[in-house]
Amino acid sequence: MQIKKIAFCLGVCALLAACGGDGSTAATPGQSVAQTQPLPSGSTYIATASFGDTIKVQLDAPSAGDVTITFVNSQFGLSGSITSPYSTSSSGRYSAYDFTASGAPDVLTNGASGIVFVFNIAADGTGNGTLNGTFGDVPNVKAGSGTLTGQVTGSNNGVTTVAGLAGTYSFIKLSGDYTSAGTATGDQDADTGQIKINADGTFRACPSAAYSDTCMDDEDPSLADTGTIAVDADQTDYPGAFDLTLNGLMYGRLFASTANGAITLMLDQAGTNSDGTYRTGSWVLQSASTLVSGTDDGEFYCEEPTLGNDDVATGDISSVYTTISGTTLGFISDSTLAFNTSFSAVNSSSTPTPVAINGLMSTTYTNTNQTQSAMMLLPISSNAIAYLDEPAGDGFFVQGLCLRTVAPPPPP
Repeated sequence: MQIKKIAFCLGVCALLAACGGDGSTAATPGQSVAQTQPLPSGSTYIATASFGDTIKVQLDAPSAGDVTITFVNSQFGLSGSITSPYSTSSSGRYSAYDFTASGAPDVLTNGASGIVFVFNIAADGTGNGTLNGTFGDVPNVKAGSGTLTGQVTGSNNGVTTVAGLAGTYSFIKLSGDYTSAGTATGDQDADTGQIKINADGTFRACPSAAYSDTCMDDEDPSLADTGTIAVDADQTDYPGAFDLTLNGLMYGRLFASTANGAITLMLDQAGTNSDGTYRTGSWVLQSASTLVSGTDDGEFYCEEPTLGNDDVATGDISSVYTTISGTTLGFISDSTLAFNTSFSAVNSSSTPTPVAINGLMSTTYTNTNQTQSAMMLLPISSNAIAYLDEPAGDGFFVQGLCLRTVAPPPPP
C-alpha cells in the first residue's frame, strides 16, 4: 500500500478559469445575485458526476417509468439528453440500462445503449431528497473514443442563501488532469478532511485534518486554504447553485441538499491548468457528525470505476457485495473499520498515517494483488456511503459508492 500525495494543493496547483463544466456560463465576480432558486423537492435532481460534469436527472420523464439525464455542462463534449426505462428493487435502488439519446452528438447517440445508471434516493417527509448513484460506460465525446464512469450526487432541493450553508462538513474529494483532447494524464488529486463555512460565505478548508481555525494546506504549510461562496448568477441552468472561490481563484460550482436533517454538498470542480491541461472532478461533503459503530450496519452493493494497466480507467464498473457489521467491513476481504478517522494524503507513504476526522471511516484490506489497499468512507445518507479506494495499493485512487441492498429498519 502506498498512499501518496500527488497534487492536492487545494487552490494553487491548478489555475482554474471558471466553475463547473467548461465554465462557459459561470458567473464572474460581481455578478452574484441575492438568492438561489433551488428545485422544489420534486422528481428532478441537479447533480454532479465525479468525473467532473453537471447533469440533470428527471424521474418519470418523459413518461412514467422512465429516467432522463440531461447534460447541463461538460468537459467531455457531452450534450443533449439520454432516456431509459428504469426498474426498482425492494431496497429502493433504481437501475437503467437501455438508454437512447436525443439532441446529442453522434458519439453519444451511438454509444447510449451501453450506458448504465444505478442509483437510489434518500428523501425525508417534506420531499427533500438526495440522489446517489453510479453512472457508467458514458461515451467520451471530446476524446472520440473511450468511456467515462463515475459517481453521481444530486439534490431536488437546496438553500436560498449562503447563510443556509453555514456549518462544518467532512469531505472526500477526487480530481484528475486531462489533456485538451479529453484523455486522462494520470496526475491525480485525492484527499479527505473538513471544511467550515461561515454565515457570510467565507470558509476555511482543512485537507487531511479535522477542522481548526489554524489549519493550513497539507502540501504547503505556509498556505491557508480559504475562500468565499456566492450565489451563482445562472439559476436557470443551475438551480440552487453557488460559486466557490478558493485562494482567490474560481474553483467550482456547489449544490446543496437538506434531506433528513443534514446538509449534503456536492461540488463540480473544473478548470484549466497553467500548462493547458485541465483538471476536473468532484467533492462530496456531509454535515460533520460523530459516527457510532452499528449505525451503518447492513448489506451494500458497492461500485467504482475499473482500472486497467497503469491505472488507466477502462470506463467499466467494478462491483462487489459487502456488509458492515460493527467495526467489520466485508469488502474483498474482511477488514477493520476505524470510525471517525481517515488517512493523511501528504504524510502517508508505504504505511498510511491515521488522522482523526469525525464523520469519516477508514480501513485497509488485502486486494486481489495480495497487497494492502486503503479506503476512506463518508456516509452521506442512511442508504449510501461514498468512498475513496486504492484498488492496486499503489497510491492511485478511484471514487466509489455503496448503496444498500436491503432497506434499513425504521428509526425507533
